[in-house]
Amino acid sequence: MTSFVKVVLLLTSLVTFCYTFYVVGKLTLFLSKPRSISRAHIWVFNLLDNDSRVETAFGSIVFDTLYLITFIFQHSFFKSAIVKNLLRKLHLAPAERTIYTLTTSLCLHHLVKNWVPAQSIVLWQIDVDESIPLWWTFVITHGICWAIIYGGSFIMDLGELLGIKQTYYYLHNYSEPITFKSLELRNLYSHVRHPSFVGFTLILFATNVMSIDRFLLAVLLTAYMYVAWSSDQTDVAYQKKQLQRKKQELKAH
Repeated sequence: MTSFVKVVLLLTSLVTFCYTFYVVGKLTLFLSKPRSISRAHIWVFNLLDNDSRVETAFGSIVFDTLYLITFIFQHSFFKSAIVKNLLRKLHLAPAERTIYTLTTSLCLHHLVKNWVPAQSIVLWQIDVDESIPLWWTFVITHGICWAIIYGGSFIMDLGELLGIKQTYYYLHNYSEPITFKSLELRNLYSHVRHPSFVGFTLILFATNVMSIDRFLLAVLLTAYMYVAWSSDQTDVAYQKKQLQRKKQELKAH
C-alpha cells in the first residue's frame, strides 16, 4: 500500500478519534444530566389503570429498541471474523479498529440524537431541583463513575483502543501495537475492551427519573455488557498481579 494511502488512513483515524470524543461527551450528558418531568406521570404499579399511557409510550419504545438493537448489532458484528477477513481482503486491516470505532460512534450519535423519551410511564422519580444535596449526590456519583471509565480507557491504551496506533505503526512499517503487549494483556483485551462494568451499570440505573425508555436502555445495555464482557479467572489473576505491582511501585516512590 502506498505511503499516500497510509497517510490517509492515519488522518482518518485522527478525525475518528476527535469525533469519538465529541460523541462520548454527548453520551455523557445524555446518560448523566439530571432530569425533571411532570409530577402527573404515574408509577409502574398504576400501569394497568391507564391504557392510554401505555399507548403513548408504545411508539417511543419501538423506536428506542431499534436504536439499541442497531448499536448492539454493530458493536458485535464489526468485531466478528467475517468483517476482519473482509477488511484483510480489502487491504484495510490496519484500519480495522478505526472503522470499528467510527461505526460505533455513528451508532451512538444517532441513538443519542434521535432517542424518543417515553415519559408517560415512570418507575421512580426523585426531585433533585428542590434539593441541592440530592442534585450533587447524583452528579458526584456519575462523575466518579465516568472518571473511572475515562481513566481506565487511558490505562488500557486509548490510542490503540481507538485505532490511532495501528495506522501510525502501519505508516512507519512497525509491527501491530498489540504484538508489543504481554500474552496476559492480549488475552484480557480479547475479552474486555472497556473498563468498569460496575461504573457503567451505576450510570445506567442511578438516575433521578427512571422512565420506561431509560429502564429499557439500562436493562438492554447491562445485559449486553454481561454477555459481551466474558473475562475469566486468568484475566482476574492478571489484574490482581498488576494491581499489586502498581502498589509496590507507589510505595517505592
